[in-house]
Amino acid sequence: NVLLQMLFRGANAVGYKNYPDNVVREFIKEAARRGIDVFRIFDSLNWQKGMEIAIDEVLSSGMVAEACICYTGDILDVYRDKYSLQYYIDKAKALEKTGAHILCIKDMSALLKPYAATKLIKALKNEVSMPIHLHTHDTTGNGVSTILMAAEAGVDIVDTAMSSMSGLTSQPALNAVVAALENTERHTGMDLGKLPRRRIPHYRR
Repeated sequence: NVLLQMLFRGANAVGYKNYPDNVVREFIKEAARRGIDVFRIFDSLNWQKGMEIAIDEVLSSGMVAEACICYTGDILDVYRDKYSLQYYIDKAKALEKTGAHILCIKDMSALLKPYAATKLIKALKNEVSMPIHLHTHDTTGNGVSTILMAAEAGVDIVDTAMSSMSGLTSQPALNAVVAALENTERHTGMDLGKLPRRRIPHYRR
């Protein structure tokens, strides 16, 4: 009863060049037949046209379409207005119209700062009805804080990694997030004592 998810680069499918529409559609059909339930679809430049064929085929296959907005810039810096809060709101509204089931904020460079996460998630929760999924890395060391602030703002789903495989270019540590949210309204329900822990090697002199 665990959903299997894959990352899908829109018109690039799982490669690094644009493929014909029929190739994109057939790949999704085959992936769905082989057991993929959730397709996280994105375009690195947030070019929606490059995502629409993939979203449409996932919907036609009866699977879950998770449409992404790649995060860049800094919405807290008023002097950097190209990628403003309104930019992300407009993108989210446009993706909702495609029929996608879930909206993902894809912060692949760990640029989303904790307070920016609060501002962004609150705004999106007010503007779209889709569940919001935050995917971030821990490259800057802000990952756990960003997830906690997003949780306070009402995010629906976040990505983490087991403690031993977390940090830096991986995702923030699951164990840290679970511990931080214990005895709060966003308590995960996970038993911290049963989660795998990071093992520190013991060296003898």
